[in-house]
Order: sequence, then C-alpha cells, then structure tokens
Amino acid sequence: MGHMLKRDPERLARLRIAIRYLLNNDAFERGDQVKLAKHFRITRQRVHQVIVEEEVRTGTLRMKRRDATIS
Repeated sequence: MGHMLKRDPERLARLRIAIRYLLNNDAFERGDQVKLAKHFRITRQRVHQVIVEEEVRTGTLRMKRRDATIS
C-alpha cells in the first residue's frame, strides 16, 4: 500500500458532502481537517483547499474567518 493514491472522484465527492455538512451545521472543530485527511487518505492541505472551494461555492464562511475579517 506504499503507492500514492490517484485522485478518486467518488472519494472527493464524499469529502465535499462531509465538508458541506460541517459548514452548514457550523460544526467544524479544531483538528477536523486532520481527521478528514486521515479518513479520506489525502493531505490536510487538500482538505483545506476543498473547504475553501466549498465556502466560495456555497457562500459559507466559517466563524473564525468571519471574526478575523471584522477586526
């Protein structure tokens, strides 16, 4: 199992569903990106990239980011 996994469209679709659920329910907690990365066997950076894409696509901003832009 030492080989790199190719980008799997089904895995990416499942990741996007999980991210949208967490965004819509304001349920992102510290460490969730790492947990998602381990579960979906991708990098945390890729998880972050998909989160940003979903935030832009859905117009959802996480609270920490909203607070940072206000101050």
